[in-house]
Amino acid sequence: MLKQILEEFLLIDGVTIAALVGSDGFVIEITRQHCKSDIAAIGALCSRSMRAFELGGPSIHMGSPRQMVMEYQSGAIIIIPVSPEEFLAIITDTTVGLGHLTYTIERTSSRVAAVI
Repeated sequence: MLKQILEEFLLIDGVTIAALVGSDGFVIEITRQHCKSDIAAIGALCSRSMRAFELGGPSIHMGSPRQMVMEYQSGAIIIIPVSPEEFLAIITDTTVGLGHLTYTIERTSSRVAAVI
């Protein structure tokens, strides 16, 4: 069921990878489309970035992170916590339409949380 939900993200134009990643950086489940990115690197980058945001929010009285978007020259990574120990990582090959994509991810993340 989890794999099916993640595969739904690949139907969105521009999405190349959808993954459920543990806070330890372990990639629990991943789906990808025409992409040869290093899975371990994805897990490490996403978990370290989320950890920094989790620690930083309370120190500046912002609370816990709801979502994080990192934009690069060739695309973006969107990370949304789905439980205290796991988060959803979506990687795109473009930054066009990130607003719609983050809205879709936020709606679907509750379905991911329900199956884990």
